[in-house]
Amino acid sequence: MKRSVSFLVLLICMAPACFGQPTELKKLKKSLRSIRDSIQYINALNRLGLLMYEQNADSAFYYAKQARAMAESLDYKTGKADALNVIGIVYDLKGNLQLSLRYYNEAYNLYKELKDTSNQVQGLMNIGLVFNENKEDRKAVDFFKRAINTGKTLQRDSIMSLVLCNFLLLYPEQIPKDSVTVYLEKARQIGLKFNDKRMLLEADQIQSLIYIQNNQREKGIALLQHAIDSGLAMELYYLSLDMIINLGDLYLDTDLPKAIAYYKQGLAIAEKSRYHYYQKVFGKKLYDIYVAQNNVSAVRLYSEKLLKLYDDEENFNNTSGIDYIDYALKDQQLEAVTIRSHNRQILTIILGVLFVITALTVIFVYRLYNLKKRHSKTLEELNKKVQQRNAKLEVDHDFNNRLVSILAHDFRQPIGALKTLATVLKDSDTFTREEMAELVDTIERSSNVSLEIFENILQWIKQQLSGFEYKSVPLLLKELVNEALQPFALMGEDRHLHFVNMVDPEVVIYGDKELVQFINRNFIHNAIKFSPDNSTITISAINGSTDITVCVKDEGKGISPDKLKLFFNFQNNLQYSNEKEKGAGVALMICKDFIDKMNGRIWVENNEVRGATFCYSLPKPE
Repeated sequence: MKRSVSFLVLLICMAPACFGQPTELKKLKKSLRSIRDSIQYINALNRLGLLMYEQNADSAFYYAKQARAMAESLDYKTGKADALNVIGIVYDLKGNLQLSLRYYNEAYNLYKELKDTSNQVQGLMNIGLVFNENKEDRKAVDFFKRAINTGKTLQRDSIMSLVLCNFLLLYPEQIPKDSVTVYLEKARQIGLKFNDKRMLLEADQIQSLIYIQNNQREKGIALLQHAIDSGLAMELYYLSLDMIINLGDLYLDTDLPKAIAYYKQGLAIAEKSRYHYYQKVFGKKLYDIYVAQNNVSAVRLYSEKLLKLYDDEENFNNTSGIDYIDYALKDQQLEAVTIRSHNRQILTIILGVLFVITALTVIFVYRLYNLKKRHSKTLEELNKKVQQRNAKLEVDHDFNNRLVSILAHDFRQPIGALKTLATVLKDSDTFTREEMAELVDTIERSSNVSLEIFENILQWIKQQLSGFEYKSVPLLLKELVNEALQPFALMGEDRHLHFVNMVDPEVVIYGDKELVQFINRNFIHNAIKFSPDNSTITISAINGSTDITVCVKDEGKGISPDKLKLFFNFQNNLQYSNEKEKGAGVALMICKDFIDKMNGRIWVENNEVRGATFCYSLPKPE
């Protein structure tokens, strides 16, 4: 038999101290008269029903029906669910498994609506136990597994341990052998923790069966007998009956009188407690034994008992008003249908599985397609970035080579001239004052050229290496031009140059101030270099619709056409005709780099009459 723990979880959840039943029953019955709160009264009735099923199933049914009626009138769902559970217990005890399933299922649905996970777990387990009694093992295992999955999030491990313990007792083959002792020890520890003697008795029953399976028969029988004695002493008759069946079955082949004694003991307890199911079980076992012994009087006695039990069962079923074939077991995951629609259910499940497989296949193919598409796009973008980086590296490499060449070429001559002049001064003391002054002027010019080139290159390299991040800000252009002209005031006076700032005071240019001023100063400096004395340098601006254009115009000789298009490209090998052009060339390449960083344009053009005009433009913000 596999029924001793059918309602254990329910009792633990709702009656944690059930081992003191006789005393508690008296207190509860006495307290009913003084309870004024309806909710408390319903809870007390349900509690009585739970306690009474161990002693008298009819009394448990009486209290549960009262509790359900009151709970329905007050719309007290918890009380109704608890009452339905007790009624399910009673019908199970009376052998009406169809009605037992119905009431268990109604209780489970209410617990689910109330989000009571603990009682959902015990409801699923109780349904699984009924299926076990009905020899529907596949369904029983399914509901046990659902109970285990539902209870994974529970904080109280006592509920899950009870479910696992029941599962272990009924279907040990479903649990890995190395986990059996783990589950059993966990159940025992919980029993000790909560002083739950019912749990400890159940653990002893399982342990005794394990001993017997492991060829420790005497040890197992002794432990089982001890558990029976303890259960009967605590008036836990229902829990004790399965263990009595276990002992009777163990002696059936080795000591028949002992087996008969145990079966008769169990039958007496079942008759006293009106456990219809167990009356049939024990009565049938005794009947079969006496038939085998050809004991006519005993056969007649137990056949009469069995006939009466079956008559009582039929009368009970007829008066219940329930058509057992039409009952439905409902939940969100499993929809049970009538026997007549069983084939339709199978077909529906098959079609559903095929639909799910098809949908999953389509989704998988679609996601695979999108993944491949994204992968191709990513590869394409990476290729572009690699090409761009390669191009930039090539440009940087060419620039570095050109920069080294410029440094070597531009510094060699002025430094060499300085060395030569120093040698001349050292080796000769016959220079006149005028010749000495001319030599000093030459040294000064060479030094100035070297310093100018060095200054320009240092500024640009500093911008490159400091992690430059361009940020455009509004700037008053006329003020910038005036500021850029200040360093050249004395130089202009010496050469009688006239600076004309024609920029409108209202014009605002957008860019980085330091970069813009570097360009302004270089344009002005170049204009000074190539302008004759007593000439004019003009700075003007054009306020366009999308950009601002700044131009610096000089009255020098202009630029030869073959150099005009190559002026701002450091990749081109320019040939300079004098020292002035060398310094200007390096500076203008740096100006081009700064303009590119600010997303602008830079160019140079010859004037119609004479001289050249250097221009740059910067975009206005959108």
